[in-house]
Amino acid sequence: MTTPAARMPPDRSGAAQADGVHPDGAHVDGTSGTTQAGLTQADPAQADTARLAAELAAERNVTLELQRAILPLHDGPFDLPGLRAVVRYLPASQDSRVGGDWYITAEMPGGHVLLAIGDVGGHGLAAAAGMARLRGALAGLAITGSPPERLVGWLNDLVHHVGPEHTASVVAGYFDPPTRVLTWAQAGHPPPVLVRGQRATALRQPSGILLGAARSGYEAASLELLPGDLILLYSDGLIERRHRSLDEGLAALTKSAAGITDPENVISAVLDTLGSADTEDDTCLVALYVR
Repeated sequence: MTTPAARMPPDRSGAAQADGVHPDGAHVDGTSGTTQAGLTQADPAQADTARLAAELAAERNVTLELQRAILPLHDGPFDLPGLRAVVRYLPASQDSRVGGDWYITAEMPGGHVLLAIGDVGGHGLAAAAGMARLRGALAGLAITGSPPERLVGWLNDLVHHVGPEHTASVVAGYFDPPTRVLTWAQAGHPPPVLVRGQRATALRQPSGILLGAARSGYEAASLELLPGDLILLYSDGLIERRHRSLDEGLAALTKSAAGITDPENVISAVLDTLGSADTEDDTCLVALYVR
């Protein structure tokens, strides 16, 4: 049988005890010295985590404000020459950093309508800045009336010159109201979808690789649209998911859009099928009904 150690009598010598510590080693807050040391060691890591979270939240807020200042978001349908349009922009989930999706719908001085949608690779302020740069450049260049393939080629030059660390995709073209002809070019972007009658099909892509990927040229394609047709432009956040290929996403998109030519209804239908609150990428949709 082990004899308990004798308890030392209280120190009567008058020597000062450490601040906040009783003679038996306990802290005045009721914690032991070992526990207090453990908390002290964990505090820097916790502080770093909290600081990083605060920085990311601040960056997300700034990026969102930048997007709102640049992208005109419409609450409902709006009219363009020969077209009725609906735009929907869905930011990524709260846990993800904001991406660089953008669009343009604008009447040009010659009466034709500039239509574009794009996506800058990456997330955060760098992607938002790239989005602002490309959107502003395209809006200015389109005033020249240059054909879509030249506009996209100039955007490629801009990316190589200003932001070579990034790549971006884009669809850009003109709609001519008197002839209802859509002429467009693209750089590595998912194809527009045409809804005509009961069918929805992805348009055949003219050749063109991602902006910033190479110095290759770009081609254009033209399509005569009919009254009652609908064109859907979208960013890859709509169809891209980790658990499925882009081809599978595109097939689901055309199936869900088939037979729906009302721009508000078609966006609702495709989002019901493809939308996800947990997506890690922004999603932008532009639905254009031909009048």
